[in-house]
Amino acid sequence: MRLLGSLLNFLLGALVGALIGAVITALLTPQTGEEFKVRVRGRIDEGRAARERAEAETAAEMTARFRQQVNNPNALKES
Repeated sequence: MRLLGSLLNFLLGALVGALIGAVITALLTPQTGEEFKVRVRGRIDEGRAARERAEAETAAEMTARFRQQVNNPNALKES
């Protein structure tokens, strides 16, 4: 549970940081509306990819820990 709480705190912090960064970028960068939309979409896609990588890494780590705790290397494997 502690790992899950830490992960949620990390993800919340990453989301807040991304939002703050987007707002600052919007206010300080002289771009047209269309250029800004393209740039924001790119940042959103980068964030989604990072989230997916973090989820996959966390799932693999949690599965490995569970298998070690139950002393069964085949635990949670689909048959």
